[in-house]
Amino acid sequence: MIVSVTNKQRRSAIINVVIAVILAILIKLNIILPKIIDDNVHSWFANLQTGFGDVIMSIATFLGNPVVDVVYVLILAGILVIAKLHIPAIWTVATILLGDVFLTIIRLIIDRPRPVGHLLADSSSSFPSTHVFGLFVVIFIIAILVTPNINSTYAQIIINWLTIIIGLMTIMSRIYFNAHFLSDTIAAVLFAYSWVILSASFYPKLAIFLQTHISIFKHDEI
Repeated sequence: MIVSVTNKQRRSAIINVVIAVILAILIKLNIILPKIIDDNVHSWFANLQTGFGDVIMSIATFLGNPVVDVVYVLILAGILVIAKLHIPAIWTVATILLGDVFLTIIRLIIDRPRPVGHLLADSSSSFPSTHVFGLFVVIFIIAILVTPNINSTYAQIIINWLTIIIGLMTIMSRIYFNAHFLSDTIAAVLFAYSWVILSASFYPKLAIFLQTHISIFKHDEI
């Protein structure tokens, strides 16, 4: 299978989602521990704001914009289609779109207010971060689908470091602009990993179903 996960990754995904759910419960119940950490980090970032920082963080926020995340996935899916890997392309698009639905449900349930001083454009629920979730879904898709199929170790290292840097910069930008608390971004990463691993676990069933029941996919590589 082009998309596959190990049992170790599945166990990690279970641990991640358990931690994220516990964090969500603590925030929903307004327990003091995550709130103290969030407030301290929020105050620390407030003292770092500069004109140059605004420019860098604006770029990082743009790179993690949910619309841009979908564009990343559509570009990847287009490349896969050109390579005649139609089923992985479908899986890639379905993962990001259904992931957004999954995240929306969580945000509606928790309904956490944004930090004080947030931008007017950031008016929806704060937990978890949509920017961070969407971007890390893309990052984890790349880690599962793209990086393992690259022969060059050097290219793999570059891709890994580039995605990590962009991911961390986006996390920082959301806190920097008072759009989210630290816990919002942490939970987003945990949910993103768990979601991609869950989606990848269902890939074999999806691939076999499409190949068996839809004639245009009959000879596709899966």
